[in-house]
Amino acid sequence: MDFEEIEIDGQMITVSLPVSDFRRDENCVRYQDATGGSEAIFSSAELAKQFADFLTEL
Repeated sequence: MDFEEIEIDGQMITVSLPVSDFRRDENCVRYQDATGGSEAIFSSAELAKQFADFLTEL
């Protein structure tokens, strides 16, 4: 299984490819990857946007 890892806001987040969908609301990003639904909560909306941008590039 392919995966990507990123460290944002002190969290190491592993995303299993492929990512089929994601949604950002304020400080939270919910996404669907190969393992199912996941959620990442960040300390700021800017960090949540940074993670959403990362998902867009996958």
